[in-house]
Amino acid sequence: MNHDPNAPTLDLIRWTFTSDPAQSGAIEEHLTDLGLDVMVSDGCKFLVTWEEPDREVDEVITAIWALNGVPFEVTQEEFHRLSLHTLHHVDEGTSEAA
Repeated sequence: MNHDPNAPTLDLIRWTFTSDPAQSGAIEEHLTDLGLDVMVSDGCKFLVTWEEPDREVDEVITAIWALNGVPFEVTQEEFHRLSLHTLHHVDEGTSEAA
């Protein structure tokens, strides 16, 4: 984790990993109980999104490794909301025709 006081806050983490298919149900349940969004394909390939992480990432990873029985590789992407824009369409032709 970056401990720079001027660093933008972490808004979203996305994990991708493959677990033991026999343990994927327990891992999915655990992550869902923590409030994470979980998608599982092929019974063992995970895509997990965690908005506004509120606990230690290492603890959650260690817990899912324990549920799996052995550690596995996790790809972690971190997203920081540096700007937020709302875009809308303005139909200029409509106002002239009216």
